Amino acid sequence: MKLKIGDLAKRTGLTVRALHHYDKIGLLCPAVRADNTYRLYDEEDVLRLYRIQALRRLQLSLEEIRSILDDDSVSMGDIVKQQISLMEKQAREALALRDHLLNLSAHLDGAQLPVVDDWLTALEMTVHSEKYFTTAELAALRRQRTASDTTDKSALIHALHGLMEKQVSPQDALAQSLSQRWLQCMQDESGGDAAILIKFYQMQSEEKALQLFSGLDQATLDYMVRALACASLPLYEAYCQPEELDILRQHSVTDAAAWPALIAALHSECVAGSRVSHPKVQELAKAWQALSLKKAGNKPALQKKIQQAFAEQPELRMGIDNRLFAYIQSALKTMAG
Repeated sequence: MKLKIGDLAKRTGLTVRALHHYDKIGLLCPAVRADNTYRLYDEEDVLRLYRIQALRRLQLSLEEIRSILDDDSVSMGDIVKQQISLMEKQAREALALRDHLLNLSAHLDGAQLPVVDDWLTALEMTVHSEKYFTTAELAALRRQRTASDTTDKSALIHALHGLMEKQVSPQDALAQSLSQRWLQCMQDESGGDAAILIKFYQMQSEEKALQLFSGLDQATLDYMVRALACASLPLYEAYCQPEELDILRQHSVTDAAAWPALIAALHSECVAGSRVSHPKVQELAKAWQALSLKKAGNKPALQKKIQQAFAEQPELRMGIDNRLFAYIQSALKTMAG
């Protein structure tokens, strides 16, 4: 039995484009080509395609799949056993998620904010944890959590919502105080790890379901970031004149929310081991420099003062540990040089 590419695509649910790609990269090459035009797949090709699909469900890359299939020591039985194990794991997680969502639903029906412990547990079950945290980081977070921290953060989020509804400025002392208390809770929960802190922000920004569970949506996050930026202004007093502080105060309200996403992007490149000379990293460095200049009201002299304060005042580097700080500095120097 030999199948044309279109017939094989229909039977397997794949697209012709995908099969063309598999052929192009040498993952699945048809045994026969009729008149050098039509691809014809025989039974061995179909079996190899089944193996490819089975391995794809194990979330392996195409390159990893090719290495496995070219290794004669890996049998089809091994692949099927791995699939069964994965499906059993997914079934257990689905049942646990159902029970947990029923509990969260009761909180939401009662117009209550879910406690943060529930929020983080929901995260672990609804998304791939490794998307944000390593196994060691998740274990550390579980150890750090306490019931008192959970209750406090939920109350802080509720209070921040109240200020936003009243259109209270992030420059307000209460807004700054609440945001600082929330940040302290997060720092306590992360064990003071700046890298985990920025991952918290990235996770909360990207997971819409998580925003529903926690009550902490993007608007509230941005509000807190602006309030924290305003609260940090006294750290610049030793470097800037009063009129320069007014410029920083203005941009703390208007532009501060742009920083966390940029920091998160640079953190991802740093963890991935990307060279600071890589075009993507250099684009991020340019965005950093542009945002820094904007923060200085397009005044290069003030920008230099900001950069000096940033280098000398670790408190200004929220979400930036020493490794990431060195990486950013190196990327900026490479861009300038």
